[in-house]
Amino acid sequence: MKHEFTVVFERGDGDWWIATALEIPGGFSQGTTLEEAPENLLDAVRELMLAQREAAEAELADNPDLVRETLSLEI
Repeated sequence: MKHEFTVVFERGDGDWWIATALEIPGGFSQGTTLEEAPENLLDAVRELMLAQREAAEAELADNPDLVRETLSLEI
């Protein structure tokens, strides 16, 4: 499943580029080049989403009223 997000690149201090995925709270990273910044952002967003999933699963694991389904989104 492929999702597309809006990413903004802003020059930071020195040679750094800061990359922010606007639709993902906490979705930001940096790189020394415009080629490196989006690669680092993808890694950061992937790790962020995995951590959020793990935390949610742990919190909801013992809930007998929980119904779990997959939601697909096309924008």
